[in-house]
Amino acid sequence: MGVSGEDWGYGFDYFTMSFEGVKRRIRRFREWLTEWLIYFAIVFGPWAFGTTQEWSIRVMNCVGYALGLMVLVKPLLRSRGRRSLRWESLSAGNEPVRWQRRERQFTRLLGLGTCCILLYCLISAWNARVIYHPNEWSFEYRNAITWLPHSYDQAASWDIFWQYLGLAGFFWGLRDWLLTLTPKEAERFQNEGSPSQGGSRLPVRLRRLFWVLAVNGTVLAIQGLVQRCEGGYKLLWVVVPRLHISDLDEFGPYAYRSNAAQYFNMLWPAVLGFWWAYVSSPRRKRAEENVVPRNHVGALLPCALIMAICPIVSSSRGGAIVLGINLILAAGIFMVAKWRSRWTTKAMIFLLAGTVIGGGALLGWKALAPRLEKIHEGYEDREGVFVAGRYMADDNPVFGLGPGSFDTMYQLYRRSEADEWQAYMHNDWLQTLITFGWVGGILIGFAGVLTLSHWFWSGGINGNKFFVMLLWMSLGGCLVHARFDFPFQVHSVLALFLVICAVLSCLSRRQLI
Repeated sequence: MGVSGEDWGYGFDYFTMSFEGVKRRIRRFREWLTEWLIYFAIVFGPWAFGTTQEWSIRVMNCVGYALGLMVLVKPLLRSRGRRSLRWESLSAGNEPVRWQRRERQFTRLLGLGTCCILLYCLISAWNARVIYHPNEWSFEYRNAITWLPHSYDQAASWDIFWQYLGLAGFFWGLRDWLLTLTPKEAERFQNEGSPSQGGSRLPVRLRRLFWVLAVNGTVLAIQGLVQRCEGGYKLLWVVVPRLHISDLDEFGPYAYRSNAAQYFNMLWPAVLGFWWAYVSSPRRKRAEENVVPRNHVGALLPCALIMAICPIVSSSRGGAIVLGINLILAAGIFMVAKWRSRWTTKAMIFLLAGTVIGGGALLGWKALAPRLEKIHEGYEDREGVFVAGRYMADDNPVFGLGPGSFDTMYQLYRRSEADEWQAYMHNDWLQTLITFGWVGGILIGFAGVLTLSHWFWSGGINGNKFFVMLLWMSLGGCLVHARFDFPFQVHSVLALFLVICAVLSCLSRRQLI
């Protein structure tokens, strides 16, 4: 007895429906796993002693690989004829085709920049000129293609490639997650034509991200402040740093106080900007006028103030200077935002800035003042390192010495064996030029400028302009730090920098439809 064509059709439809149900469950699990991996990376990075050890870097690399893989498999899990609603498709205004085309162009350019940086590191490691044997202090020379990027320390360049690959996966996984509407937002948009919820224009995922950043940063700051007041030097009260000279060297989980200051100087302006974007939302104001119960957004302001105190208490000279610059800029931004407000509001802005300076001075001025008096001596001591670094950059201007090779090659450029063997240049701008050359530097600069300019010319999540200014200020402070220190050589600081870059690459001045 044969099977009719109609029965075959029913069987195929049943199989298709079952397969779509499986894909739907996998999509939900993928979204859940992506969100919690992002939260884990944000929390784990600084608490794992700044992610400066090999084991912690490997953990962060694996998280980045997982996030990147989930971005790559996302198209395979898409239902036939159905696409996830994304914020860039809802911020097109009156010219949807034009702005959606711009967003696609931006994504392709940024993806191209990311691939070029990774390819540059990959070629440098594969086309290595030297294999360094640290146990023997010897160099094994290889035949390399000199017109391609090459490295003078193959192992170090491979480490940088795998680290950057994980960071790329983290960046793109976070960006894709932020730009995708949650199921509730998508349902609200389909039913009411408005995806925003809870009286706020900011998406749910963006709010969750900043709450995790704020709470984690505040707890981190409190731990560092308590430990500094107690006078202990063990990292998180459990680990003695390998290079411990004085009780002022460490702060919180960071063995180097300046890295802690760099982390907090990036975090507090970002949290402050998020607080402003939330409280100034037109929809939230209308909701409050209708006597909607207030949420806990007011807690973000004291969180930002606590984190802002830390660069002073850490006794980092560069951290205190950058904090002062950022406080002036933040006060100026809020003065412009509240220009037509009453004088009491403007006075409150300066009162908050004074609270940060006063609180920091009360807890940390005694240790910071002597170091500020010797600031010129500190930078004069590094001038010899900078001179050697300029020679290193001049010897290999096009492709540099190879990613990660500075530590190995610096020994050959020291003025004498009595000079300290530096692991970092204490100038990330110069160290990038030394290791990547001007070709690699252009690729990194291209990706950075593209990210910072997204708000002006592409679509995405509508971003309050003062929120965006504070995010720019946050990254600008880190770039100033990079002129006199090495924030981008510390994984947790670099990861936070990329988190803020990912947020900026999603924000747009275009209004929602």
